[in-house]
Amino acid sequence: MDRLRRILKPRLGIMCVWVLGFIFFAHNMHMQLASDDLAWLRGEAPTVFDQYRLIPRLLFILLYRLAGPNPAVALAVIFIFHSANMLFVVSLAFRFWKDSLASVASAWIFMINPLTLSTLTWISCFSYILGTSMALLAILFFCRGCSSSRALLWQLAAVACYGIGLFCSHELLFLPVIFFLLGWLYGGRSFVQTSLVSGSAMLLGLLTNNFFYNFESYGVETARLFHLDFASVFTSSALSIGVSLGAAYLVSFFVFPESFLQFVFSEPVRWGITLLLLTGALFLHKPDKGWRNWLSLALSFVALITPFILRLYLMPSSVNYDISYVLSGRVFYLSFVLIAIVGGALIAQVFRACANNRMLRLLAQALPVPVYLFALCVLYSPKDFMGLSVLSGASQSFPLPWNPYYENQPVWLASLLIVPLVAYMRQIFELGSD
Repeated sequence: MDRLRRILKPRLGIMCVWVLGFIFFAHNMHMQLASDDLAWLRGEAPTVFDQYRLIPRLLFILLYRLAGPNPAVALAVIFIFHSANMLFVVSLAFRFWKDSLASVASAWIFMINPLTLSTLTWISCFSYILGTSMALLAILFFCRGCSSSRALLWQLAAVACYGIGLFCSHELLFLPVIFFLLGWLYGGRSFVQTSLVSGSAMLLGLLTNNFFYNFESYGVETARLFHLDFASVFTSSALSIGVSLGAAYLVSFFVFPESFLQFVFSEPVRWGITLLLLTGALFLHKPDKGWRNWLSLALSFVALITPFILRLYLMPSSVNYDISYVLSGRVFYLSFVLIAIVGGALIAQVFRACANNRMLRLLAQALPVPVYLFALCVLYSPKDFMGLSVLSGASQSFPLPWNPYYENQPVWLASLLIVPLVAYMRQIFELGSD
């Protein structure tokens, strides 16, 4: 009986999360379509930037032939893929932590997320959801290959999913970095093979970027990536954005998070978070398997968030866009996979810390309910998710679009000198304690 309870309890938890996620989605979805939604429903690419998204277009063409330009069918398909992604996240979380509670908590964060809700309710974002499905399948296949006698077969399946995903969303471009990290994490004799597979996948991504994305033909100056300015941008953003999005997720259940995101993405806050993370890692570092898990997840997040950083940094200042274009949930949907897995582990630790105190245990169990109901019934409504408004028109004048990198100061790089100082202080502290 105890074994049956251990098996059913996490499954019931995941089912409850799915039901609540469906209610959250159904309450906020709408049938009002923008012009790009109509184009997708006809199987057309609404802009030149979407021409490479061949796989979503094929699926929309199939839906068009089966049901016509029916938004209800498209939204149903979107939610099905989102549900599958949740199950993939649960599987990945369990692989990392071997903890059912952490897996269920990860499912909650990913499935019920006001920050990325517009990705589900805006039909034009389906390519991001489908790309995430391919990315998660690729990671799961690669994990299976690291512990299977048929390693090469599973790893080739992972590369195939990655290749398909590249024609859904360019957000997957640096996914092979995660392959390499998984090979390092699992170790063993397969590391050389996984490194070769990761390198081959990265080559495939670079070729796809060069011959199919071809963003430089649209005015994107990739040569700027070799400037000191970009080193400052990337260093201050790669890890800090993860902390910022985690905090924004909590905030999004109480207020609209757009202003909060503008604040935490500003240069001083980015650098402050980065320095806190680096110095904290120096003091908390423990050379065990658990630390390797955390490091792998952190570097995996960097691989997934890099396309967003590049999008912001390379955005020409002459382009007019609404702030929702760069802070919409679609650009964070894939990276929230890692935030959900990390957040699930932290929530599980909090629940266990409260287990011995009856009052804290009841509070931890009851708190999510009113927070969820407030976001569902009070804060958000369908009109909040009617799509992104991208400003256009040469005859109109607009204020300079918001971009945290327009006024970046590379002098902030000098603050990294604090890190070796902290490392030295730690050595002194450890010698003194001995």
